[in-house]
Amino acid sequence: MSILPVQGIGEIHAGDDLAGVLLPALEAMGVQDGDVLCVSTKIVSKALGLRVEPEHRDAAVEAAAVRTVARRRHTRVVTSVVQIASGPVMAAAGVDSSNAPDGPLLLPEDPDACARDLHRSLSDALGARVGVLLTDTSSRIWRVGVGDIALGAAGVASLQDLRGGVDADGRPLTVTVRNLADELAAAADLVKGKASGVPAALVRGVLGATDDAVPARDLSRTGEDDWFRRPSLESVWVALGLEPYQEPIARMSPEPVAERIERALAVAAIPRSDDPGPRAVARLVPAPGTGVSGPDRSDGPDGSTLPEPSDDHDGGVGSAAPVALAAGARIEVIPAGPDPQDWVAAGSLAERIRVALGAESLGAPLPTLAIDIARPETPEDHR
Repeated sequence: MSILPVQGIGEIHAGDDLAGVLLPALEAMGVQDGDVLCVSTKIVSKALGLRVEPEHRDAAVEAAAVRTVARRRHTRVVTSVVQIASGPVMAAAGVDSSNAPDGPLLLPEDPDACARDLHRSLSDALGARVGVLLTDTSSRIWRVGVGDIALGAAGVASLQDLRGGVDADGRPLTVTVRNLADELAAAADLVKGKASGVPAALVRGVLGATDDAVPARDLSRTGEDDWFRRPSLESVWVALGLEPYQEPIARMSPEPVAERIERALAVAAIPRSDDPGPRAVARLVPAPGTGVSGPDRSDGPDGSTLPEPSDDHDGGVGSAAPVALAAGARIEVIPAGPDPQDWVAAGSLAERIRVALGAESLGAPLPTLAIDIARPETPEDHR
């Protein structure tokens, strides 16, 4: 197998005929049947004029999103991880500002269609059976770093079904389906990339690469096939009845224990839409002599707005000082009054807190905190 950089492309501008730009270099390379041309999606976006003004970037990400999977905070910048119309789940909907001096670039709405157009034009001109992949850089779940994946495909056996064959020891293969398109995209990225000024590469010598065409849309697990439709925190927040605008934003980096506990208290305090007014409050009570308690959290409308986490300390969300979590710290839930409904609300709030703390513990364990329901204070009788 060989991976050949496509040289001499130059800067692409809106309205350029991309096939016409690539054709001279490909003719000079002597394209052969079975070759796969891997093209950075960025130059397709440039040719289509898919630029936005920097101040409109966030709105463009929102418009490109079919659904929001998660939001994560890095210092004071919030990144939305969303599913785009063509299927993949990507950070910031793939909107990219690198190598885009005239403004951030959007991804094409239908990368497969763009790949088909390019494939048709190049195949006719070259007289060869050549596949086309549109590639872009993406991170992968549970893997550190980024690599190129296929966003659009035409004339490429993007998926190779190896089921029914045997392995090197003669054992039958029953589950193996190779994502050849992503493997080709990653291989091509070894000779192209953001810093090299080479936006395309030709991968040659991969057996069966152009045998049965499969569009890149088929490479995305979406809908019922999506094993990880929402990360653990967001799934629990939805189950607790939070609306998307009410969801807090977790940090990308590891978060202090106190901050995660305060977030759980704040999440638990947000009422469902059909809940009555506040009938109970909760607060984090530190161990005796170790610090101040966190803010009260109510199960009513007063607790419906979540403060943003502070980047200035390691304390609780929105607090001015760290919350001590030495042994003996606990969470206290107090009914608003003596009525039975108030005690029921306190019990409900305590269970919501347990659920929210459990969600926070999925990523990293939290210390065990007792949750006590305390008797409400009653006014003194001065008679």
